[in-house]
Amino acid sequence: MWPDGRPVAVGLDAFCTHGQRLLGLGRRLAGCREKLIKLVCFPLSGRDDDLHRIPGHRVRRFYLERSGHEGRIFFMDGTPTTTVFHLRDDDKRILDWIGLTNLADGECQWMDLAATEAEAALPTPTVVKPRLVLEPVR
Repeated sequence: MWPDGRPVAVGLDAFCTHGQRLLGLGRRLAGCREKLIKLVCFPLSGRDDDLHRIPGHRVRRFYLERSGHEGRIFFMDGTPTTTVFHLRDDDKRILDWIGLTNLADGECQWMDLAATEAEAALPTPTVVKPRLVLEPVR
């Protein structure tokens, strides 16, 4: 959902499910079925950029690769995830947030993703709150 409560037209179910484990969010659920989080995307100039460090938060490096009208997120080692964004179907604000709209066919965008509870303060790049509440910050 967007901060104003409108639903987001994007298929991020796999991203949210796997993100709980990858970003260490399971313990923060504390018995709740769902909880608002901030998902922060730090775009990078390349794989070898310094990893963003946020005390108390797990940060993971991924890359997005565009193929035709789709963009798939990959692990650092090149293993594809099940998370695929579609230029024709997904919400443009999500596509802009993840950087797909700026990629040409075959190009990649490296990124660090970090997550924390919605109330916690984080540095300023682009912020998204999955379950899904999206809040771009530029």
